[in-house]
Amino acid sequence: MKHLKFLLILFLALTFLYSGCKKDDNGDNEKPYIEMLGYASINHSLGMPYNDAGAIAWDITMEGDTVDISDRMVVDDKVNVNTAGTYYVTYNVSDEAGNAADEKKRTVHVVIGK
Repeated sequence: MKHLKFLLILFLALTFLYSGCKKDDNGDNEKPYIEMLGYASINHSLGMPYNDAGAIAWDITMEGDTVDISDRMVVDDKVNVNTAGTYYVTYNVSDEAGNAADEKKRTVHVVIGK
C-alpha cells in the first residue's frame, strides 16, 4: 500500500510540475484556419493582368466565438505574368496568441494561351 501511495504522490507532483512549466499563458492553443477562395491551382494567360482570388482567415476565441482575422493575413504573391512558368501565392496568418495557421498555397501556371 505504501508503494501505491508513493506512486500516486509522485504522479501528482510530476503533473503539477509539468503544468507549471507549460508556455500556454492565456489558454489559447487553437490555431486559426485559412480558407482559400477560388481554385488551389489555376492556369493564367501570359501577359494578362493577374488578380488573385484571395483567402479569408478564421479564429476561434476562448469564448468559442468564430472571428474573421483576415486583416492579419500575410500574402506572398510573386506571380510574374510576363514570364511563362509556375508560381505560388502563399497565405499565412497568426492569431493574437501567436498560434500560426497551416499555410495555404495556390499554384499559378502562367501559360501561353489559355
